[in-house]
Amino acid sequence: MYKRSKKQTSLAVTPCLCQNSPFDLTLSLSLSASFRYTILFAGFLTLPVQADTDWSQCSVPVVSKPASSVDYSLFETRIKADQMISSDQRLFEFSGKVSLDREKQHIAADLLKLDNELGLMDAHGNATFSDPLLYLTADSAHVNDQNDSALFRKVTFQLFESHLNGTASELNQRNENIREFADITYTTCDPGKNTWSLSADRLTLDELSGRGTARHTILRIKNVPVFYFPWFQFPIDNRRMSGVLAPLISSSNSHGTEFSLPVYWNLAENYDMTLIPVNYTDRGMQLNTENRYLFKQNLGQLELSYLDDEKYQTERWFRRWRHEADFFGIHASLLSQRVSDSDYLEDFEHLAAIQNEDYLKSSALFSSSVFNWSTTLLFEQYDPNNQEIPTSIPYRRLPQITFDRNFSAQDTSAFIDWKNEYVTFDKDNSINGDRLHISPRIGIPLEGSYYYVKPELTLDFTRYDLEDNLNTNTRQQRSLSILSVDSGLFFERLVNINERSWLQTLEPRVYALYVPYKDQSDIPIFDSSLATENYTNLFTNNRFAGADRIGDSKQLSLGISTRFLDNKTGYELFSASIGQAFYAEDRQVSLSNTVDTREKSSVMTLLKFHPAPEWDFQVSNAFDQINRESEQTDISLRRLDADSTLNLEYHFLENSLEQTTVSFVYPMTPNWNTFAKRQHSFVHDRQVQNLFGFSYESCCWAFKMLYEENTDDAFENTDYSVYFQLTFKGLTNAGKDIDSILEDGILGYRPVY
Repeated sequence: MYKRSKKQTSLAVTPCLCQNSPFDLTLSLSLSASFRYTILFAGFLTLPVQADTDWSQCSVPVVSKPASSVDYSLFETRIKADQMISSDQRLFEFSGKVSLDREKQHIAADLLKLDNELGLMDAHGNATFSDPLLYLTADSAHVNDQNDSALFRKVTFQLFESHLNGTASELNQRNENIREFADITYTTCDPGKNTWSLSADRLTLDELSGRGTARHTILRIKNVPVFYFPWFQFPIDNRRMSGVLAPLISSSNSHGTEFSLPVYWNLAENYDMTLIPVNYTDRGMQLNTENRYLFKQNLGQLELSYLDDEKYQTERWFRRWRHEADFFGIHASLLSQRVSDSDYLEDFEHLAAIQNEDYLKSSALFSSSVFNWSTTLLFEQYDPNNQEIPTSIPYRRLPQITFDRNFSAQDTSAFIDWKNEYVTFDKDNSINGDRLHISPRIGIPLEGSYYYVKPELTLDFTRYDLEDNLNTNTRQQRSLSILSVDSGLFFERLVNINERSWLQTLEPRVYALYVPYKDQSDIPIFDSSLATENYTNLFTNNRFAGADRIGDSKQLSLGISTRFLDNKTGYELFSASIGQAFYAEDRQVSLSNTVDTREKSSVMTLLKFHPAPEWDFQVSNAFDQINRESEQTDISLRRLDADSTLNLEYHFLENSLEQTTVSFVYPMTPNWNTFAKRQHSFVHDRQVQNLFGFSYESCCWAFKMLYEENTDDAFENTDYSVYFQLTFKGLTNAGKDIDSILEDGILGYRPVY
């Protein structure tokens, strides 16, 4: 056994000639010429492959990268060979089943020569290198440790984590930053099953610039040349670089065939632009840009879209600017949006970051915390996108100022939640004015293991200074005291079902509310609306959302809930709630100067059932006992697991909505998936949205197809579209981004690859 001291700089062995017997040399040394070349092997293969791609369809297993914090200098290097020849302490020649092992790395060759003084190594004959990430073979290898150069000939390689494998006639490391490949071919398909491959006469990787350069590159599908690139560059690290992105292709009856070739332009380290020209055969050329910038305390994005529409013979456009900034403890959020016409966002709703809305909001929001007070300053306005409903456009807030704080007592549970708001409302051809709203809420909750009692008193003061008021009184003022007491009990018992122990709860709840009547008919409605009737809203102190209306009420809300919980894990199997509000007087405050004479509310029910973690069944209903009919019903059944999704939904709202939705994602085989959605409106007897498609996934490539039907908001016209997406795993995608459409359309959808 020959050993080397960690402090020595050369091998300390006695000159000898060892033959006809196995030779075993153990070295305890720092990283030196005899081993550093193993790092060169791994460093050669910095190819543009996505390491986080799903390779579950492949036969070669995916392995994890070892922790980078391992200090290999702490481990021994062992060389084994049938023969070793050395006439001095400088030159060593190992032959006959030579192997070098260090931690999880292994090197083998028929002949291995080491020059310990000059840092040279030569390996010949069936040279191989392997570790948990890489397997490589070469006819020969020459490594110069002094100038960080190396030359390998006739190489084959496999990278397990990125599933990349290929061949090269020559790998040449010129220095520590530049590596060159000659006649390289690689793919992410299983070895011997090259559905696609990429080859180049010469490939250069420059770590200093972070770029790779390929010359005379050919993309082949089943050995058939498909694309030829005489020259192109690509990034090999996190640094961005300009270039052409994958094309997008689709077809619809409203646009015709759509073709897009995005271009990314890296203008500087902190700002860039994506140029997206889109050609529609029925509309013409549309130009879209996404411009991003990032500074130390500022970031933002500017989106522009322009189309000289041949279908309507008019110029159409959209622009959006978003900006976030921090300065002197203040956070600012700015948003500006404009559009040329009401149909533009509906016609092009699948453009990135563009959504179809009735109104486009522009705002400037500033927020901060001053002496434990949370404060905001908001400027906000809306522009009508849907010209059919311009009269219902929300008011501009110029500005809105809020000061909020919660005071809590140290020795008791008492608290004061203090809210203050000042708003200037403005809208064309409407009553305008200022509103001051001060609303401190005082509470002294009493809670125990089996009960709670939460009395609260809210002092609500609101003052209006109005302009363009039809009444002579331009100043309105309202003061109200709101008293509520929320209380409940908890009962528990153990129940055995199918030899499984469950904890059943019974939770009665009583909510008392007193709000005196105050005539508010002269107060304009700036931002208030009637809250939805449901079980939760039975226990709130105002049936209106917003500060313009405080609903008068002398009511008692009664509710009861029960739950079944796993006695060991707390998993909720089932819960059910039912409740109703009873009124002592008519409610005179409304949005339309009408009086609600009902003595009791609808019966509100809420039911949830989880027979297994992947199943979820929910029913909520508001039943009118007087008319003996449901006013609102929502039913949903969902199943979500690792591979499939199922959604069944029914939604009903009296006189306005009745829809059903069925959607699913189902794996027919390990390679084939199908997905579909049908959303139908019974009120209009038309579909809202229909989706149908399928996907095929193999080890190294995948394909998606999607058919979509979309009906406009007026339920008059339906758009039919077909999308395709082709993926070469680890290389690129071509076609429409189908996953984004499915994620918006099917609840629980996750990309299948």
